[in-house]
Amino acid sequence: MQNQIVDQVIILCFIMLIGLYSRRKSFIKEETLKSLTDLLVNVTLPCLILASFNTEYSKETIEKIRAILIYSLAIHVFLAAISGVFYFKFKENIKQVLKFVTIFSNFGFMGYPIMEGMYGKIGVFYASIFGVPFNVILLTYGAILFSKEEKDNFNFKNILLQPGILFVLIGLIVFFGKITLPYTIIGTLNYVGGMTTPLSMIIIGANFANVSIKEIVKDLRIYYVSFIKLFIVPFMVYGVLKILKADDYLIKMCVILEAMPAAAMTTVFAEKYNNNKVFSAKCVVVTTILSIFTIPIVINALF
Repeated sequence: MQNQIVDQVIILCFIMLIGLYSRRKSFIKEETLKSLTDLLVNVTLPCLILASFNTEYSKETIEKIRAILIYSLAIHVFLAAISGVFYFKFKENIKQVLKFVTIFSNFGFMGYPIMEGMYGKIGVFYASIFGVPFNVILLTYGAILFSKEEKDNFNFKNILLQPGILFVLIGLIVFFGKITLPYTIIGTLNYVGGMTTPLSMIIIGANFANVSIKEIVKDLRIYYVSFIKLFIVPFMVYGVLKILKADDYLIKMCVILEAMPAAAMTTVFAEKYNNNKVFSAKCVVVTTILSIFTIPIVINALF
C-alpha cells in the first residue's frame, strides 16, 4: 500500500511539473488556465464520477455507502467545531481562512486522482459518496467563513446544481435503479473522465508559475497551518473513525482524502469575497507542495 501511494504521488508530481513548465513557456496562458479549470469542473470530473457508478450492486456496497455518508458528515462537522482551537491567537480575518484550509481538502483536483490511482473506479465511486456532505458543508459553512452575508443567502438549489453533486445524484439513480448504461455511453464517460487526473495536476502545476517563493518563505503562519492540515488533521480523522468503529478499508480511504492539501476553493472564495486573496493562495500552494512528501509519511505512520 505504502509503495503504491508513493508511486502515485510521484506520478502526480511529474504531471504538475509539466503544467508548471507549460505555463512558464506560455503554452498555457492565463485565460486558457481558467478555461481548462472550467472544463475540469464542469465536464471531465462529472464524467469520471458518473462512470464510477457503473459498479456492481450489492448489500456490502450499500452498507459502505451509508457508512461513508455518516463518516464524511461526522468528520467535517468535527473539524468545523474544533478547527478554531488551533487559531485563537490569530486576527479574525486570517483565522477564517485558516479554519477553511483546515476543514476542506483538495478533494476534486487531488483526491479523485489519488483514489483512482490506488483503487480504480471503485475508489472514485466511494470518494464521490464521501464528497456529498463535503460539498454541502463547503458551499454553506465554507462560504460563511469568508463572508457572513452568505448565511442569509443560503440556497439549497444552488448546491444541488453543482456539477459534482448533480452527477453523484444521477449516478445514485443509475446505481440503485440497476440501470445498465450502453457500452458507447460508458466508453465516452471513461475516455472523457480519464482526462481528469492529468488535467487537474497540469492546472495545479500551472498555477504555481506566478508564485513568489520569497514571499512564502517569510510567512511562518503558512507552515503552522500546513502542519495542522497535513499532519494533525489526518491523525484526528483516524482517531474519530476508530471511535466510530469503521472498518480499515474505509478508514484508509477517508484518511487519505483528509490528508490532501488545502482545497482549491480556498482561492476561489477568497477571490469571490475579496478576502485575503494572497494569503489564501499561499496556503494552497504550500500545502500542495508539502503534501507530496507528507501523504506517504502519514499513510505509512497510520497503516
